Amino acid sequence: MSKPQDGFVSRFLNRPISRRITRFLLRFPIHPNTCTVSIFVLPVIASVFLMRGDYVSVVGGAAIFQLFSILDGCDGEIARAKNLESKFGERLDYFCDFIASLIYVLALGFGLHHASEGIVCAVLITANEWLLHGGSTPMWIASSELHESFYPRHHGMIGHSGLLNLGERFAWWAFQLTKRDVAIFVFLLLAVLNLVNWILYLWTIVAGTSLVLNAIATIRAGLDQGDVAVREPRS
Repeated sequence: MSKPQDGFVSRFLNRPISRRITRFLLRFPIHPNTCTVSIFVLPVIASVFLMRGDYVSVVGGAAIFQLFSILDGCDGEIARAKNLESKFGERLDYFCDFIASLIYVLALGFGLHHASEGIVCAVLITANEWLLHGGSTPMWIASSELHESFYPRHHGMIGHSGLLNLGERFAWWAFQLTKRDVAIFVFLLLAVLNLVNWILYLWTIVAGTSLVLNAIATIRAGLDQGDVAVREPRS
């Protein structure tokens, strides 16, 4: 029930837990989209904790987001187990994850009395996701392992931005260490260590860097009109 796009935390922590929960849920006639919508209450609850801003509340809010990250795998696992995978379900899951990210940074920014930083981060996240979906054209990127490690929306950005010029392994590690499951877990650790300000700093840096790469990829893809030299998959 795992996916090749899973990050380290999903592979070794979230999936082992979510699979056990999914096996229990499969006893009931639950639809994967119902699961997606149902667990979205967790980011809303977490935002209430984050907006309080004190240590215990922020740790509690970060922990609830980690729980959301774990349960977020259940809808896909249910869909694959029941052969109910669909484009609508995929878009719904993505949309809920996207809104949850905005809730996280806005609520945390408000709670820490750094609302402007939270708004800037939310704008960067939104612009980045907009470019990911409407920017550069899809393409095959480097080796099969690297290609399958990312969602299709990332392929054009990686291939057109010139990131691969730094090496396949660099690109692979850069994305593995900034995947959503890894980020949410690291943010929980930062909250526990009372380094909560770094959550906004790191998220802003990653979102800003990704936005720049997306912008470069979009411009290059437009100039090349899709005639970009790419590496073929290895046999």
